[in-house]
Amino acid sequence: MKHILIVDDEPMVRMGLAQLVRQCNSLFRTVVVANGVEAIDQINKQRPDLLLTDIQMPKMDGLELCKQIQAMNVSLPIVVISGYDDFSYAQKCLTYGVKEYLLKPLTEYELYPVLNRLLLQQDVSVPISFFQVEEWLERVEATIWAADLNALHVLMDDWKKGDMSKGIQVEQLERIIADGLKIVVKKLNAHGLVTFTSKPPAEQLNTIPEAIAYLQSELFDLYNQLFHWRGGNQKNLFEEAKSYIDNHISEELSLEEVAEKMGLAPTYFSYIFKKMTNETFVQYRMRKRIEMAKRLLEIPHYKVVDVGVTIGYQNYPYFTKIFKKMTGCSPTEYRSMLGIK
Repeated sequence: MKHILIVDDEPMVRMGLAQLVRQCNSLFRTVVVANGVEAIDQINKQRPDLLLTDIQMPKMDGLELCKQIQAMNVSLPIVVISGYDDFSYAQKCLTYGVKEYLLKPLTEYELYPVLNRLLLQQDVSVPISFFQVEEWLERVEATIWAADLNALHVLMDDWKKGDMSKGIQVEQLERIIADGLKIVVKKLNAHGLVTFTSKPPAEQLNTIPEAIAYLQSELFDLYNQLFHWRGGNQKNLFEEAKSYIDNHISEELSLEEVAEKMGLAPTYFSYIFKKMTNETFVQYRMRKRIEMAKRLLEIPHYKVVDVGVTIGYQNYPYFTKIFKKMTGCSPTEYRSMLGIK
């Protein structure tokens, strides 16, 4: 939320300015006062993010207000809105650290670019590393897809204990979280096996802890969506993995490719695959290829050299070597044993 203090002695002008500011961005909140004295009092109560002030006002005019704010040594962007197109006024304003000098009557075309630029400068000054956030999001997506709940807890702890939320305003963090969740969902959906979704917060996030709690809730919900899709049953998942390998047996599939397709880390996939099949990925694929080769060799019109190519071995001598290693005889000898010449 951005708080803008508006100072003008004309009620209609300051109310019109307030409406114009709120129309610029729903996150902008305005406070209006009639002169510099009231403005100083308001600044002492609650420091605004931006000050819009007129020049000619009773009790304390705009120039004196700017001078006193400068003496307070506070970081407060000031925009002067004046009906006087006089260089001497503008020059004095610059000496008091005024960022912009705009002329009345003011429209959104002059005001909105100034508001966005000055308030954006405040956000950019926050010491946040977008590269660090992007790297963290990539790790989150990989962790969810690998169904590693413990690692997801660790990543959330890294966010809470790290500097990614340090010194940041809740509005900026809310935008980062919204964009970050879109990125994670898009990456998860890119696997093409299940459709993931995230939902916006049920109510406005007013504090950093609330925003982080919302982020954690949505990430664990994405994990639960994946777990629900898999039925919470690793056995079903690995039956699917074996089926996928069987259907692509003639292709040069790698363990990493199949693991990614199933949504698991390669090392974890390799460990579970061997545990459930009593074979390594390579041994399983080789056995299934040779089983397919035997069936093809039983078909008389099939050339022996074509059998090797069909099951994924482009190099015939290598196919012969593997076949003999697995069966104890060469493809030609196997066919002869069947009475096929």
